[in-house]
Amino acid sequence: MKKIPVYVNPYDKVHFGPSTVMTLHRFGIFDPDVARRVPTLSPFSAKLTAHLRFQGIPFEPVAEQGVGNAPRGKVPFITVDGVKVADSDLVIGFLKTAFPDPDAGLSDHQRAVGHLVQRTLEDHLYWIALIYEFYDQEGSDWFFEHAFGGIGPGLQGLRDDMEDRTYKQGIARYTPAEIVDKASKDLAAVAEILGENRYLLGTDRPTSFDAVVFGMTILVYQLREMHPRLTDYARSLPNLTQYIGNLLAEFFPDLDRDF
Repeated sequence: MKKIPVYVNPYDKVHFGPSTVMTLHRFGIFDPDVARRVPTLSPFSAKLTAHLRFQGIPFEPVAEQGVGNAPRGKVPFITVDGVKVADSDLVIGFLKTAFPDPDAGLSDHQRAVGHLVQRTLEDHLYWIALIYEFYDQEGSDWFFEHAFGGIGPGLQGLRDDMEDRTYKQGIARYTPAEIVDKASKDLAAVAEILGENRYLLGTDRPTSFDAVVFGMTILVYQLREMHPRLTDYARSLPNLTQYIGNLLAEFFPDLDRDF
């Protein structure tokens, strides 16, 4: 296995001034109709985009079609005056030191609940998202057609690699019905924690954990074509559906709501 040297984020070289322009590097979208519904086809890119929008941090998006320009070989990442900072979680943590921290007022209990929600969505539901992008034939065909305009020789290797990863991780060894059931339990748990709150943890403004929920579920809600059974279940949860709809209306008025 070829190992990529670990990129150490040069936080001390990043300085924000009144005229500083931060660039958000995220995966682009080939199909303009899909681009009217989601900011990106990557959940982690959507998470970081949401955090910046929720906190009113100005940025310019740049579309990346591969990872050759990315530190650690992963997208998203940001650049500030040419200096790169990688990994959505590390970027958000760094931004909390440069801008007002939306999590500053959270109690230890709220932080613990937010952490568990984040781990559920990023370390479990995300793998199910990969199933529909790279393993499930119909979902993957749809994904490559609308993300890249089709699957050519250069992309087949990516598809094969990610398909192999989902099998080795184990999620691809379940039946389609079992996969939907596993994802449904994740979504139901988040809906139970949300309750009647406008934002996940009952705060007056969205926290970084709201960006996690939005980023990891917006593709499920907006792109039924890729995973209809999963989308139908998500949309059957009234409070979670209203929550995502409210975030779309408040922070992404440029996107068309599809549910």
